[in-house]
Amino acid sequence: MQLKNLYPKISVLGMATLMALAACSDDSSFQYVNNPVENPQPGNDSATKPDTSTTPKDTNTTLPPKELPAEGPITMPQGLGILVDDFEDANHESKTGDFWYTYDDASNNGASVITTPLNADGDIMPGRVNNGSNYALQVNYTLDRGEYEYDPYVGWGVQIAPNDTNGRFGGITYWYKGGAHEVHIEISDVKDYDVHLAKVSASRTWKQAVVRFKDLVQGGWGEEVAFDAKHITAISFQAKGNKSKVITDSLFIDNIYLQDTTEVEKDKPDMEIKDPVIPTVTFTDADISVTNPLQAKAVKYLDKGVSFTNWLENADGKFKSFEFGEKDIQILADNGFKSIRLPIDLDLYATNRDAFVKGTDAELKFDDDTLFMVLDSFVEWTGKHNMSLVIDYHEYDNSYNSTSATDTNYIKMMAEVWKHVAAHYAENTREDVFFELLNEPDMSEGKVTAAQWTTAAQAIIDAIRSVNTKQTLLFGDAQWYSITLLAKRTPFTDDNIIYVIHTYEPFAFTHQGGSWTDYATIHDIPFPYDPAKWSTVSGDFGVNKSTKPYVKTALKNYYKTGSKEAILEQILVAKKWAAKNNVPVIINEFGALNLRSTAESRINYLTAMREICDTLQVPWTHWGYTGNFSVIENGKLIEGLDKALGVGK
Repeated sequence: MQLKNLYPKISVLGMATLMALAACSDDSSFQYVNNPVENPQPGNDSATKPDTSTTPKDTNTTLPPKELPAEGPITMPQGLGILVDDFEDANHESKTGDFWYTYDDASNNGASVITTPLNADGDIMPGRVNNGSNYALQVNYTLDRGEYEYDPYVGWGVQIAPNDTNGRFGGITYWYKGGAHEVHIEISDVKDYDVHLAKVSASRTWKQAVVRFKDLVQGGWGEEVAFDAKHITAISFQAKGNKSKVITDSLFIDNIYLQDTTEVEKDKPDMEIKDPVIPTVTFTDADISVTNPLQAKAVKYLDKGVSFTNWLENADGKFKSFEFGEKDIQILADNGFKSIRLPIDLDLYATNRDAFVKGTDAELKFDDDTLFMVLDSFVEWTGKHNMSLVIDYHEYDNSYNSTSATDTNYIKMMAEVWKHVAAHYAENTREDVFFELLNEPDMSEGKVTAAQWTTAAQAIIDAIRSVNTKQTLLFGDAQWYSITLLAKRTPFTDDNIIYVIHTYEPFAFTHQGGSWTDYATIHDIPFPYDPAKWSTVSGDFGVNKSTKPYVKTALKNYYKTGSKEAILEQILVAKKWAAKNNVPVIINEFGALNLRSTAESRINYLTAMREICDTLQVPWTHWGYTGNFSVIENGKLIEGLDKALGVGK
């Protein structure tokens, strides 16, 4: 399209953004920087080839609609709302007087491509359809990560003139056929591209998407902003891929309509308010007794811990600057915490990692100046402030997965990385520096089996022990440090290993509002479950038409899972296994997002977790120092956590 057709229709802010970013684009598409979510997001997993019934720039050869296969018919919306575009005028101008545009990830070094039919002037034009209308907006695309470090994307949209009367809109409907995508309702209040969106699944037949604005969520990487329809500036769509494969697909969109609030579907009763069902949990001292000296060591050094999150473990997390440092360690120490867990993706510091894995380099090389400047600093600072340190090999890029788990060179690479670190600390006299072998193996997909992970873990253990027999190791099982898998395991023969579990149950409570989860729209789930705070309408808790069935089931069953006793029952399984095998077990991840729950419920949950750990003699480390899982805000302990976690000055 021609940008000159777009500029008169956008706000001053939009003009500045487009002018700056369009400078590096061509006339057929403009680019903008789309800040991605750090944790991987679900995308289009289709391998379907594009629908080529319309060939771009060759409109004379397209078939008339009646000669295309009949699909539909779709319906034309009617009511108090506004038809944004039905595309029957066969041009790139919407019914609201604005112009359609496209963008892709090229400005972020991605290799994705988006194409549309074009007229002789190079403007976007709709594609031919036979669905009860003659035209629909057609996009063909290939999602290719290229050199982009996050998930690839393409998008298309239309500007909407800001107007206070837009506040009467409560939703959007449109018909579509093709790949999975997101619909974005952009508002001027969002300054960092963390737009309000809804995810829409793929459909190979025409299907109507109905999205209520009350169900929109932001991507989660920027500032949280309340949605205000009066400030709508654009309606856009985005197709996302993933890092592991190139995806080619297409999408048709038709009859886009903004619903008046009176037309938006109301929530209906679909749940019952039930009395809580609290399990009776019984055990004896013998059931939880561990006499192994490592138990005392774990209690001494690994209780009341905190993880420094969203930094060195990130996909682009190689050290750039000290986002956390001695001052943060001192704050935690002064507030009664005893342990620091440092998640760090250690293999980012292997400078020829890929060549080593491919077998073209026989020796693994390291950026020691950076790696040991970071690790040695934390060893020094934690020692100075009487805190233990866990060096946690933590991969957000999911490099260790079901494919690399079968690659002997990849396993050798992980082992060599740990051997290098272990050798560096072989002469260190501290007994409270721990090595955590690998956080949540295959953390994105959970497809690595316990047997595969055991093979890799044993190789890592052997490599470490070849140079360092002193440091205590931490081992957690596959499938996100699964309690179930651990309970089936025979401990390693190495007698200097502490075993680790993670627990975020009840997940419906701890992860409500998490943009990277299927609980993104869920809110106001209390802890513990309380009939007086429950509802017969799941929509009151954020359930909508796109909510996964298992999430709805989790809410309907929350009267059975939302209690301290229900959590205790699960953790007890791990503790009984530990007692049976006379090895210690710790929890080094738990916590609750602070996005959609109340402070009271979070305090209740953290109190329950601390009481469970005290009862079962299980040391703990909280996931989060600051941010959405936080214990410290503005340099101070969050109110109520002193009693909840048994810390404080």
